Order: sequence, then structure tokens, then C-alpha cells
Amino acid sequence: MKFLNNYSNRELNIWAELILDILVSFYFFPKIFPLIIDGQLYSDALVGIIATSIILAIVYSIVVFGAINALTKREEKDERDYIYELKSYRISYYLSHGGILGIICLIVFNALYQENIGLLTPPKIAMILLIIALLSSTGKSLTQLFNYRKNI
Repeated sequence: MKFLNNYSNRELNIWAELILDILVSFYFFPKIFPLIIDGQLYSDALVGIIATSIILAIVYSIVVFGAINALTKREEKDERDYIYELKSYRISYYLSHGGILGIICLIVFNALYQENIGLLTPPKIAMILLIIALLSSTGKSLTQLFNYRKNI
């Protein structure tokens, strides 16, 4: 537990968020690839995988973030922290809005040209939104860690 003293509360929370993103990715992607290969991406199995991924993320967040905040001392934010947060939120915003714009363009393209480039069912849209959320959160965490480590 002495290694926790080398990092601030803020950095530990960022690392925990990044590990959460990786953990959910390692659970989620190997489960959906067989569904894509078998052509069963529209089945109820996808709903179960998405629900399990969300529950896993919630339980991890409660345990790990609770432990970090209980074991380390919270620091006051200064101007530098606010600047780093704004930069990371900007990256997260761009990634999430780019992904949502991609979904909207796919829906419009399917409607205009009556092409069926992948039927967008509610479980498939939920899967795409979960992937967008993972990318957005990972981008935010990596940007914050880069900025904190760059100025040490």
C-alpha cells in the first residue's frame, strides 16, 4: 500500500478509470466477436453481454473508487487541474460526438439509399454507444494522465 503514497488521489482515480476501461474492453470485445462472426449480433445474448458489462463497471467503480478515496487524502484543485480537466473533457467530447454523428450518418444513409448496411437494432445501437463511451472515457483518462505526467 506504500505505492499509493507516490501518486495523488487525482492520479489514482484517473488510473482506476483507465483500468476500468481496459477491464470492460477485455470482457466485452471477446464476447461480441463470436456473435459478429456467427451473424447473431441481433440476439438476446448481446443484451446480456451489455448488461453484464455495465454491472461489472458499476461494482468495480464502487469498490475501487471507494477504496482510493478512503485510503488517500483528497487535494484541492488548482488552476492547472482545471486546465487539464478542460483539455481532457474536450477530447472526450470530440470522440463521443464524432461517434454519435457516425451513428446518425449511418441511419440517414440507410434511409436515403434503402441500403441495408447493417440493420441497426436497439441492442446493436446500445453496443455501439457502449463502444463510443469506452473510447471517450479512455481518451479523457489518457489526456489527463499525459498532462499530469508531462509537467512533473
